Amino acid sequence: MKRAVRWIGIGITVAAAATMLLADVALAAPVGRQPGTPVDIYVMRFDVLSPGGIDCVVDAPGSDVRKERDLVGHPLIRIWGNPRAATIICTDAQGVRWQATAQHSAPYRRASTIYGTVLYRPDRAATMTIVDAAQWTEYQHKTFVRLD
Repeated sequence: MKRAVRWIGIGITVAAAATMLLADVALAAPVGRQPGTPVDIYVMRFDVLSPGGIDCVVDAPGSDVRKERDLVGHPLIRIWGNPRAATIICTDAQGVRWQATAQHSAPYRRASTIYGTVLYRPDRAATMTIVDAAQWTEYQHKTFVRLD
């Protein structure tokens, strides 16, 4: 009897591990991505002091884009694929259009997500983006530029 219970426990553990691995594979990358293709990941977010009412439109040919909102209500944009080819246009509450350009010059590294935190201030013509990954940070000036 002990032996049967032991084998049942081992079977349940193996099934749980297989389920976790399958979920990892299924949720690791967006749907439609070919396995083995190199993927750069860029996440654009706004700092806490940015005023609300911002909405962004992303045109990223050949990439998967997910638009969300953070806890404060600012846009949170994730781009999988080729962020360098993406065009990000944001509109603030007054209807002024802004273009984000930090994703074009960010130094991408495999297996690391690049985070771009926009320091948006509506009274300036261009503001800065803090680009960071696991071990480094880069301050890119004039990378969130007013278009209107």
